[in-house]
Amino acid sequence: MPPRTALSTPLRAWKCPSCSQRTFTSTAGRASVGPEHPRYINFPEPPQQNAPQHKWMKGVLPVPRDVFGGKGAGDQSSEEALARKTKAAERQRDPEKGSREAWKARMAEQRKRNLREGVRELKDRQQKTRRRMETAQAEKYREQDELLSRPEREDERLTTPSHGLDLDALYHGQVPDPSRQTRLALKRERSAAFEATRTAERLDSVNTLYSHARNFIVTPKQLDEAVENAFGTNDFPVTFGDRGEGMSIWETGKPQSVQDMLNRANNARSSKAIESAGGYIAINQERVRRIAEALTGGKMDTDNF
Repeated sequence: MPPRTALSTPLRAWKCPSCSQRTFTSTAGRASVGPEHPRYINFPEPPQQNAPQHKWMKGVLPVPRDVFGGKGAGDQSSEEALARKTKAAERQRDPEKGSREAWKARMAEQRKRNLREGVRELKDRQQKTRRRMETAQAEKYREQDELLSRPEREDERLTTPSHGLDLDALYHGQVPDPSRQTRLALKRERSAAFEATRTAERLDSVNTLYSHARNFIVTPKQLDEAVENAFGTNDFPVTFGDRGEGMSIWETGKPQSVQDMLNRANNARSSKAIESAGGYIAINQERVRRIAEALTGGKMDTDNF
């Protein structure tokens, strides 16, 4: 079979329909408006952007007629006015049933009844509306009077630019203060109590200083004696322990802990804590020393107990 010859006309290259319409931007185009339109790009809007615009109506409405404005004979809703407008016919006729005269009489009676009912309903509605308006106005006046008579709040009083003081009395005299004498008397009592407490503390400190002054080191000789008593000499140093051979203070045992001191001060119930703090003898000595200080009014040395 002979080979097929090439086509005389070349075929067009196939293109995707969706790709042929693509642009160089990722933003979706708005086919309804052009790029120069303000709404070409969709921006979110708030729920209530502007106040609603009321439609402007042409012309002027006539002033409604005041039907219930007058009093007495001028009031069109009174029973006398209704009786005059809806009075019965002067000549009473008995028309035939189904005749034109009977229909006209029935329609006239219907109009009179509608007029009476309509005027009475309008009067009733006017009275209800007036009472509602008067009640709302009275409530509004009451709220205004309550707000006007309400005392000033503390934050408003403290932040208001108007202080409400008498500037003439402030600049040229003393500001009236009814409770000044009471406050001054209270301050005098507090000051006297504070001075008495401070004086008692000073006397106690002076007495304590006087009682401790006998052990003060004031000369080099006393310093040498205190150092020799605490550490000994080079030939005979101070030793520690039961046998007297230890060279460290730890040979006597560990010092008191904070818990032991608290138990001793609070008179703990545990007998073990009391024994570790020095036993009942140390506690009784401390109590007797305090009693003696309270009776004599001075400080007692711990060496005498």
